[in-house]
Amino acid sequence: KLQFLYLIADSTAQEMRAALLLCASVGAAQACKSAADCSMLGECVVGGCVCDRGFAGTACDLLDLGAAPPAGVMRSNSTWGGRAVYSEHDRRWHMYASDVGPCGLHNFQSFSRVIHLSGDAPEGPFAFEGEVAPSMAHNAYPVVTPRGELLVYYIGKPFNAGTLSCDDPPTAVNATSVINVAHSPSGHPNGPWTHHLNILEGMCPAGGSWCQYVSNPAPLVLANGTTLISFHGRDNVTPKEHNGDEAPGIGIGESWKGPFRLLNPKPIFQKPAPWYNTSTGELQPPAEFHGEDFFMWKGRRAYHMLWHVKKPFAAVPDDWKASGVLSWSDDGRDWTPCGHLAYNKSLTWASEPNPGTLTSRQRPLLLFADRADPFRPTQVFFGAQKCPRGSKGPEDYSWNMVVPFN
Repeated sequence: KLQFLYLIADSTAQEMRAALLLCASVGAAQACKSAADCSMLGECVVGGCVCDRGFAGTACDLLDLGAAPPAGVMRSNSTWGGRAVYSEHDRRWHMYASDVGPCGLHNFQSFSRVIHLSGDAPEGPFAFEGEVAPSMAHNAYPVVTPRGELLVYYIGKPFNAGTLSCDDPPTAVNATSVINVAHSPSGHPNGPWTHHLNILEGMCPAGGSWCQYVSNPAPLVLANGTTLISFHGRDNVTPKEHNGDEAPGIGIGESWKGPFRLLNPKPIFQKPAPWYNTSTGELQPPAEFHGEDFFMWKGRRAYHMLWHVKKPFAAVPDDWKASGVLSWSDDGRDWTPCGHLAYNKSLTWASEPNPGTLTSRQRPLLLFADRADPFRPTQVFFGAQKCPRGSKGPEDYSWNMVVPFN
C-alpha cells in the first residue's frame, strides 16, 4: 500500500489545513486524473482523491457524517423538510419547516403549513414562533440572499383546511406544482412577509410535457441577483404519486422571484451515466438518474447539488426512501451525477434512547456555518420516518432530524 501525507494550503480561508493522510491501494482504488474525478469536491493527488472536509470516498461523493442527535424538530404534529438559518437581527438560529398536521406525512396536501421556530443552535432545541404560510404550504426551503433578504420557498395553494378530517381526500388539487416564495425584505426572521405565488408559471415552453408539472424547488441566489432554481418535472405528464419517474431540471431568472426560463431544455440527467451497485460495489452500465428534493450550492470549484435519488440505485419505493446522491456542474446547465450514494438508511445515533432504524430519510438540506471555511458543510437536515410504508394517520409520523458533519 502507498501511504503519504499531503499538506493543502487553503487560499480561500487564508490558512493551512491539517495534514491529510491518504491511504490508497495500488490497482484497487479508483484512479483519478483531475478534480472532476473527485466530484469537484477534492483534489486529485498522485492518482487518488484528497477530499474536502465534509466529503469522503474514493471519488469524494459520500457525505462524511457524524453521529445524529435523536431529536431535532419533534412536535405533536408531524414535521417535514426545512432547515435553520442564522439571523444577525437577534443572533439566533431560525428554523423554517413544514408542519404537516395531525394526520401524518402523507396527508400533507390537506394540512401542511410552513412554520417558524427559533433556537440557540442549528441543531435546536427549537421553540415555535409562528406561521409563515397557511395550508396548503409544504417543503419549506429558507434562503438568505447576498443582500440579506430572507426568502422561504414552498409549494402549495392556500385554502381552509379547518373542516377536513384525516379521511377526506386532498382539496388542493395539483397544489404541489405551484411554486411560491415568502419574502422578508429586511431579513427579519419574523417578517413581515410578502408572498409571491406561482413563480415558475410560464417557464415550461409549449410542448414541453416533461416540465408541465414541476415541484420541490431549490434556489441558488447569486451575488448579482441571478437565480438558478432546480426542480423536478415528470417523464409522464400525470402528477400522480411519486413512482420514481421524477425528471430533474434547471431554470434561471434575473431575480429570486423570476420570471424563470429553462436553462436546459431537457431533463438534466437524461443522458445515461455510470453508477455503482450499492450491494456489490461493482460498476454498472450507464443509466438515467431520477429523483427529487434538491439542495444546490456553489462550491470551491463548481456548482453542486445533493438530492433524493431514486433510480437507478433502487427499483422499488422501499429501497429509495432513504437514498441521496451528489452531482456537479461547471456552469449550472450541464450536470454530472456522481456514481455512489452519498447517504442511505445507515446512520449512527449520538445517544440512547433513539429512533433506531429509519425507513425514510429525505429532503436533504445542507448548512454551511463555518466562517473560517465557508465551503465546509457543518450540518445536514432531513425529513425522517421510521414507520412502515402505507401507515395512516398518527402512525404516519415524521420529524426533522439534524446530523452534524465530522
